[in-house]
Amino acid sequence: MFWHGGRRFATWKIGMTAFCAAALAVAGFFAPAGAAGILPPANPPANIAPSSTDYLTAINAARAQEGVGPMAVTESLLTTLPLPEQIFIAINLERINRGLPPIEDMTAQLNSDAQQGANVGNDPPFPNTLTGGNPVVFGGAIWAGGLSSALEADYYWMYDDGWGGLLSNTTNGACGLLSLDECWGHRDIILHAFPSCGTVPPVLSMGAAYSPTGYLGGSFGAVMISTCGAPPTDITLTWDQVIGDVLSSSRTVGIAPLASGTGYWEAEANGDVAAFGAAQNYGSMVGQTLNSPIVGITATPNGKGYWLAAADGGVFGFGNAPFYGSAGALHLNSPIVGLATTPDGKGYWLVAGDGGIFSYGDALFRGSMGGKPLNRAIVGMAADAVTGGYWLVAGDGGIFSFDAPFDGSTGSIHLNQPIVGMESLGNGLGYRFEAADGGVFCFGQALFEGSTGGETLVAPVVGMAADPATNGYWLAAADGGIFSFGGATFLGRLVSTLL
Repeated sequence: MFWHGGRRFATWKIGMTAFCAAALAVAGFFAPAGAAGILPPANPPANIAPSSTDYLTAINAARAQEGVGPMAVTESLLTTLPLPEQIFIAINLERINRGLPPIEDMTAQLNSDAQQGANVGNDPPFPNTLTGGNPVVFGGAIWAGGLSSALEADYYWMYDDGWGGLLSNTTNGACGLLSLDECWGHRDIILHAFPSCGTVPPVLSMGAAYSPTGYLGGSFGAVMISTCGAPPTDITLTWDQVIGDVLSSSRTVGIAPLASGTGYWEAEANGDVAAFGAAQNYGSMVGQTLNSPIVGITATPNGKGYWLAAADGGVFGFGNAPFYGSAGALHLNSPIVGLATTPDGKGYWLVAGDGGIFSYGDALFRGSMGGKPLNRAIVGMAADAVTGGYWLVAGDGGIFSFDAPFDGSTGSIHLNQPIVGMESLGNGLGYRFEAADGGVFCFGQALFEGSTGGETLVAPVVGMAADPATNGYWLAAADGGIFSFGGATFLGRLVSTLL
């Protein structure tokens, strides 16, 4: 038997809690721009019975009835992750595919709360404040038991959470003929539009847990929390760190240019590489089994080869790009998110989401952020061709310099979208980084030549490359779209599967 329960959203005040079921029907639940499907306070007209015992197939069939596209995950990759991480990913994909922002972080405190609920087979408790001291503004907790699949839990929370009728099965333990207001409560919690903190968005955090003995063979617990101010201080995982691990493999992940500016390559998560302009295709990983998706590409200095880096630290060289080593056989605390080559092409660095640095060939280790607290995960790096040092950039635009000049950051500025990568000038006197909406931020001698910030994009920007010949630059989007600025010339694009 499958059963699930949940606590409706509560708003917290100092010294007391006030249970606010009515909050489900007020202005906090508006449909954001670009939203798809059914959002609170509206609910589906009826439960949808699973169409398949493969719950990703069932989820996608139910989404189609709602006008929402398929959940773009590679199931074989998703199921290799710990079950709490699978819940984190599934809940966030339900949110972002309906135009809602993702829950940014998992924390040790909230994971512990979720574990309490999973262990006893009941709704997890709420904290009053998160680690770091910020009071909880809004919160919701959900539980599901009698199962062992994260996608199955997501299915029943989202698509079979209503009143089944007197003669039908109702799996939502809080929903009944005398408590119809509790029906679809789990879905409402997952799709909650958390209120803003004045003029800035809230900080969204989550905990998730699984107990194999919690209820009839297994149960899941999850807690979703909104705070204002700084992020919690006990973050264990961020959305930026896991997003690339499970999404559809046919998506663009990066761009690498020729030094002459007359061509570039785009790479996809499945290891495919496409060459444009004067760039030549020297091979790819298409048709070969990857343990983890490709996350970046960088070219050799003479443009006669390139390296691909995977999230597990694997490195693959093509053309005249030698293999100097990889982190593929190491246990990583955090996935690899980028790579950069030394000026002579005789070495490279890998950077992980926690700021850990792995050096190979003549690439020297100059320091890292591994083991140090970060407000947001590292998302990319760039080499300083003059000093042999490097910069790391975090999702909030924080810059960490190692034997490279610090020219500024956006770490203390509210961004509309997270930073996704960076590139540096050849003279080492400046750098740029880009946000997912195509916003471009320039520091030092790096010139601003334009951006897509403020425009409506079909897919988020995932990478940036400088045109050394003109000081212009290209932005690459997840669907393979290329945006050219300054003297950089559009030379073609991939057509990749959208997120």
